[in-house]
Amino acid sequence: MKWSQITECGPVRRRNEDWLCVYPDLGLFAVADGMGGHLAGDVASRMALEVLERYLRENQANIKSGREKLARAIQQANDAIYQAARENPQRQGMGTTITACLIEGAKIIVANVGDSRALLLRSGKINKLTIDHSLVQELIDWGGISEKEAMQHPRRNVLTRALGIGPRLVADIFEYELAWGDRLLICTDGLTGFVPEQRIGDLMLQALDPEEGVHLLLKEAIACGSNDNITIIFLAVD
Repeated sequence: MKWSQITECGPVRRRNEDWLCVYPDLGLFAVADGMGGHLAGDVASRMALEVLERYLRENQANIKSGREKLARAIQQANDAIYQAARENPQRQGMGTTITACLIEGAKIIVANVGDSRALLLRSGKINKLTIDHSLVQELIDWGGISEKEAMQHPRRNVLTRALGIGPRLVADIFEYELAWGDRLLICTDGLTGFVPEQRIGDLMLQALDPEEGVHLLLKEAIACGSNDNITIIFLAVD
C-alpha cells in the first residue's frame, strides 16, 4: 500500500483548522475539520486525532474488534473536546468532524461524524464510504434537493452531528473489503464541497501515484473556488 497526504489553508482562510493523522503501524488514516471560536477549531480537530491515536495505540492488544476500538476512541475524543470547551469560555462551542479509517489486512473499518468523507475508487467507479451528517444530506435523503444543488445550497455547511458539541455521540461505522487496485480518499469538505465526485474520481484515476493525486486534487479544489481549508489523504492498494 502507498499513500500521500496534504493539508492546506486554502486561498481564502487565514488559518488551517483541519488536521490529519497517518499511522501506518496502526493502520490508521484520519482527517478532522474543526469549527468554533478564535483558534478553537484548530484545537478541536488536533485534539480529536491525538486522542484517537493514543487510545488505539494503548488498546491495540486489549480490544480485538477494530469496530469497537474506533467507536470507543471517538467517544473518548468527544469527551475530551467537550470537557475542554466547558473549562475554557473562549473554546465554548468548539467541535470537529472526523473521518477515520482503520485498515486491518484486507478489511477497512470507516468511522465518521460530520461531513468529512471517505471515497473509494474501484474499477473506474467512485463511491462514498461515508454518509454526511449535514442539513443538505438530510434534504437529499428527503428528495428535496439533488447532489448538484447541495453543493450550491446556502446552508451547506450546517452540520447535524459533530464531536465535542454534547456529552454523548454516536459515530457511523462501516466495514468494507479492500481489493487490489483500489484507490481510497479521505478528505474534508474543502475538496468535496467544491469538486463533484465524478471529477474527483477522474483525477484519482489519472494520477500516477498518491503523491501526484493529492496535488491534482488540491489544484482542482482551488480552481473550483474552494474557500475552505483542504485536507486530503490518498491511498493506493497495490
